[in-house]
Amino acid sequence: MFTKTKVAILTAIVLSFFSVSSFADFVDSKKEFAVYGASKIYEERHPVDNGFFMSQEGWMAGVALSTENYDASDFYTSFQTKLGYGQVDYTSAGTGTMTGISDYQFEGSGAFGLGIEGTSIRTTPYIGVGFRYLLNASGLKQSSTGHYGYDRESRYVYIPIGFNIETKPVNESYFAFRAEYDYFVYGQQTSYLSDISPNYPDITNDQEEGSGLKLSGKYHFDKSGGLEVYMDYWDIADSKLDISGNFMEPRNTTTELGLKFFWTY
Repeated sequence: MFTKTKVAILTAIVLSFFSVSSFADFVDSKKEFAVYGASKIYEERHPVDNGFFMSQEGWMAGVALSTENYDASDFYTSFQTKLGYGQVDYTSAGTGTMTGISDYQFEGSGAFGLGIEGTSIRTTPYIGVGFRYLLNASGLKQSSTGHYGYDRESRYVYIPIGFNIETKPVNESYFAFRAEYDYFVYGQQTSYLSDISPNYPDITNDQEEGSGLKLSGKYHFDKSGGLEVYMDYWDIADSKLDISGNFMEPRNTTTELGLKFFWTY
């Protein structure tokens, strides 16, 4: 038979379990290191009829760092960087194919927002600034039709606008979802035609229109780390003509689908 003392002790134990496990506070400070692998598809479209012009398909792998913090007033800050290397295969409507082209990529962003806490989820709208750099190194490589490649550099500046949704931890495990629209501010493409011949000039094109989309879903196994699936997508419009008025960079899209394993520290 239960006494009042035993009932009080049992009630305290049950309430303690739920307060720690099922209804734990949201995680307010996160630092993560991740390794990732992804598939990548880059396509260019014809500027007149929007038909297929060329594509590059392959893989990317690299490392990523992320920090997220909420202060006492739920003000949110985030800093994210990603560094990757990969190889892609080239297919063109007119210049044949080429394999094993190296891709080097860096991306970094910072954002701030405000967390809105509910009973079981926290939603955080945010805005920030980001930078993306890509080097596609096909210089000195030759296609199946005898055409030579050349290195290409891309630089984007953009404004990330998005939101996070996090669930409260249950036994230290929880989900996090992120959706982000990237407002394209400015881009620049440099094509090193001098790789083909010193008689050719290097070309720089300004890019002023485009957009990006980033989606991700995370599962935190516990305080030590977890798993993330993600998609990064870019759609960049035709560039302006270069300074000579003869060359432009056609509309292009990039789709990256990947998987990350991350550790908290």
